[in-house]
Amino acid sequence: MTTRCRHALVELGRRADRRTGSIDAYLVVRDEAARLPYMFEHHRGLGVERFFVVDNASADGTAEFLAGQSDCYAYRTTASFAEANHGMDWINALVERHGDSNWCLFADADELLTYPHADRMPLRDLCAFLDRSGYEGLFATLLDMYPDGPVARADYVSGTPFLDTCRHHDTGYRLRSKVRINPTRPAFAEVEAVGGPRLRVFYPELARAGRWRMALLRTLRGIRLHPVGKKLGLGRLGSPLPPDLTKIPLVKGAPGRRWISNHRTTPLRLSPVTGALLHFKFFSDFHRRAVAEAARGEHWDGGSEYLRYAEQLSRDPNATLMHAGSEAFRSPGRLVDLGIMASGPELDRLFPGARAPVRNPVPAPAMRVARAHRF
Repeated sequence: MTTRCRHALVELGRRADRRTGSIDAYLVVRDEAARLPYMFEHHRGLGVERFFVVDNASADGTAEFLAGQSDCYAYRTTASFAEANHGMDWINALVERHGDSNWCLFADADELLTYPHADRMPLRDLCAFLDRSGYEGLFATLLDMYPDGPVARADYVSGTPFLDTCRHHDTGYRLRSKVRINPTRPAFAEVEAVGGPRLRVFYPELARAGRWRMALLRTLRGIRLHPVGKKLGLGRLGSPLPPDLTKIPLVKGAPGRRWISNHRTTPLRLSPVTGALLHFKFFSDFHRRAVAEAARGEHWDGGSEYLRYAEQLSRDPNATLMHAGSEAFRSPGRLVDLGIMASGPELDRLFPGARAPVRNPVPAPAMRVARAHRF
């Protein structure tokens, strides 16, 4: 654990023993007492054995919940989330200490991992499959879930399944390769997911933006956020971008391997089988939390994403995310059918009685990116 992180994190309660072959989850949380009970339950059901959680100055009972979980090892910090690379310094420090040779799941409190055959295959079996195949990580699409009515009325009851409150998602996601602006950097996971309610509702002006326009906007953002750009007063250069909807949430721990951001790791061998993180941001507390995070300014780009959410919901408090392309969640297999996740013949052969995926039409370039291992 780095000196910087060792000083920032205070270990609370029980201390984890060194363990090889464990499947562990790593989280950074702030005021997530309502979501954590079911988030833990879901991932315990998949096969997560230990939870390593950094509590970033919660004041809602989160610390008390964590203290009561026998499989949880909690740390507390009041340090800046932004200055810790948006929490990744803390996650990497804990993985460095506890994750070597273990499969490590990095997720937020409002995210639930799923993958092909998750309804019949425990996470340990998936990890064993990845190990046998020589893969070191699982790529995933972030799938935003939402209610069938106004977001403001999606009252979540702590401990209940998230899907009871927010069961719907968009079906029209596309996975496409990014334009590489910096050819000197090794190519790794150079893809982006396009679609979803946040792009459709909160960033409609970019709903049809192509690869080159998005590359230009990312370049302008990089200049704007660079220390030199800040000194030159380039804060208004470019425009806010929609959130990245891809992650690498499941990684085999190894020396030197780490997350470089919330969405990417250092280069590793990614499986052509991909998963999804069901993302439950749109409960009735969403507007309040967006206002708070916009004011706090600790998230990426100073919280500009949350400012956009807060402003739009202030204009339309009864906003709904439903549209003609909405669908209620059915199963992991349905996400494969839609091209949101990708399975593979080797994995499918482990379940001879399972229905073969329909594999509905997905643009060929996107499918090549997902299946030909061009990560």
